[in-house]
Amino acid sequence: MKQRIGDLATVTQGPSRSGRAAGAREGDWPVSVISGNNIQNDRILFLAVESVMTEREAMQRHLLKPYDIVVTAKSTAMKAALVPPNIPPAIANSTMLAIRPYDADIGLWIWWYLTSLQGRARAEALMVASSTLWSLSPRALADLEVPVPPQDQLRTYAELIQASELADEKAIHAAQLRRHVLREVILSRLSTNGAKPEVDQ
Repeated sequence: MKQRIGDLATVTQGPSRSGRAAGAREGDWPVSVISGNNIQNDRILFLAVESVMTEREAMQRHLLKPYDIVVTAKSTAMKAALVPPNIPPAIANSTMLAIRPYDADIGLWIWWYLTSLQGRARAEALMVASSTLWSLSPRALADLEVPVPPQDQLRTYAELIQASELADEKAIHAAQLRRHVLREVILSRLSTNGAKPEVDQ
């Protein structure tokens, strides 16, 4: 069964940080501002996210929640990322769209679809050329139809997606650890005695 994203979630543009918009009001509350540059491999890289000081009351309604999806609205490439459960106070900037699903399982599903080859291609087909960038409007994304499993199967699919993502994260972490250890061992041996590193065949 296919359903419009707009029937499964709300789609809004990130607040502007200029002019008289709520996001432009300075205050004493630190908030992370997510842009397309902070999305890599369908995930948000929080270490590189900009932080701004703003008014809590003015920004509260724009805060991202766990299982929201952020999508590039003005960029050279369509990107999407799922907001993790442990997110600090953060908003999407004005070049982004925020999808707020009506429940966590459908949020996982929409993100999984938008980051698939099929879903990414269909979203990119909705983007309109604008000077050097491509733009995607909230209405166009809300009108995008996605295949959705029956409600009684959605929880099972959501658990499979979460298990798959956890396994992927663990594999990446293990590969990074092996890379770090190998480099340190080789450099340590070369610095101490100049011996050639022993590599298992």
